[in-house]
Amino acid sequence: MRTVAFDVPPQEILTKDSVTVSVDAVVYARIMLDEATDRWGIKVERVEMKDVRLPVQLQRAMAAEAESSREARAKVVAAEGEQKAARALKEAADIITESPAAMQLRYVR
Repeated sequence: MRTVAFDVPPQEILTKDSVTVSVDAVVYARIMLDEATDRWGIKVERVEMKDVRLPVQLQRAMAAEAESSREARAKVVAAEGEQKAARALKEAADIITESPAAMQLRYVR
């Protein structure tokens, strides 16, 4: 009834998106003698990934994608700031147009 660990040697596998990665894992299993288990008498409790190594080219591509995503978000934030500033300037221009005295107050200040 005790749990036994088996090291799975590192293996290269192909991911769903056709990328080759190296995976290192451990399988934890224990012997079960009751009827609820497989006819082999072994039940796999869990499998843990010890290490996953991505190819260097894929690491670089992922880093470039993350950087471009950050740059895109920064541009959106900057554009939103400019849009708010433009709205504020338009509101100020509308107020000045409606009341010429407001322009005089602006200069006095």
